[in-house]
Amino acid sequence: MTSAVVTPGNASSVTRKVLTTVATGGLTFLITNALNQPQAISITLSVLIGGIALLIRFLADFEKRLAALERIEAESIVAMRRLVDDTFPQISKATELYRKIDNSALDADVVTELVENSTRISRDAPRIVQHFVQAKIKETAGLLKQLAEGGTITYYGEDREWLLGLTRTATIGIDAISMAAVDHGLWQSEIGQRYLDAQRRVAAAGKRVRRIFVLDAQGTADDPALLRVCAEQRRMQIHVRLLARADVPPHLKVQVRDMIVFDDTLAYETTPTLTNDPELAQISETRLVLTIDRVKECAQLFADLWDVSTEPAVV
Repeated sequence: MTSAVVTPGNASSVTRKVLTTVATGGLTFLITNALNQPQAISITLSVLIGGIALLIRFLADFEKRLAALERIEAESIVAMRRLVDDTFPQISKATELYRKIDNSALDADVVTELVENSTRISRDAPRIVQHFVQAKIKETAGLLKQLAEGGTITYYGEDREWLLGLTRTATIGIDAISMAAVDHGLWQSEIGQRYLDAQRRVAAAGKRVRRIFVLDAQGTADDPALLRVCAEQRRMQIHVRLLARADVPPHLKVQVRDMIVFDDTLAYETTPTLTNDPELAQISETRLVLTIDRVKECAQLFADLWDVSTEPAVV
C-alpha cells in the first residue's frame, strides 16, 4: 500500500480547484433557481456544470504539465547529445591509444605502469616535483619520438644513462673504439666502473664485447697503466686490441673517433672539447645514431680498425 505525498503547492492547487467547482456549481444553482426551475434540475445542472468546470481545469493543468515535460525532455536530449559529442572523441582517442599500446613492440604492462605512476603525482605535490616529473616525461616522450623516427639524437655534455642502458640491454654484441682524448681516467671513475661491470655481465652471457684502444702520439703499447687496464678487461672476457694513431690506414685517419656500436644497429658517439692536452679534454656532446647507412659506416670502420690492431702484451 502506498501513500501519496501532498506538498503545500499541490494542496493549494487542489483547494483552488475545489473552490472553483463549488463556486461554479453554486452560481449555476442560483441562476437556475432564479429562473424558477425545478429544484432537481437546478441541482443537476449545478453538479454538471461544476464537474465540467473542474474537468476543464484539470485538462488545462494537464496540458501545462505535458508542455513542461516535453520541454524538459527536449533539454535533456540536447544535454545528452552534447555530453556524447564531448565524451565520444575522448573515448575513441583512449581506445585508439590502448590499441596502439597493444600493437607496440614494447611491453604493454611497462607503458601502463608509466601512465599509472604518472597519475599518482597529486595536485598537492610540491610544484618543483610536478615540474620535474613533467619535464622528465616530456624529455622521454621526445626521445621515444626520435628513436621511432630514426636519425640522430644529441645530448649536450657527458651522458651516462644512455651508455649504461644500452650496454645492459645489448642482445648481440658491443664494439667500441676508445680514444685517449675521451677515455682518459674513465676506467678509474665511478661511471667507468659501472660501465665495465655492465660489459662484464654482457660478456658473461655469451655476447660479443670488443674494444680497440687508439693510442695518441704520447701513448705507447707498453704503457704499464694501459696494459693493466687491458688485462683487467680481458679477465672480464672483453676482447681488447691496441692501435697506434700512426698505424691507422691513411683513408681512415679522418674517420677515427670515440664510438660504440650496439648490436650492429645503433651507434653511440662522443665528441671531446678542443684542447692541446688530452688530459684536460671533456665530452662536449653525445649522439645516438640510428640512421642505417651511418651505423653501417661505423660498424665497417670498427671492422677495418680491428683488422689492423694488435693484441696487447700479457702482464
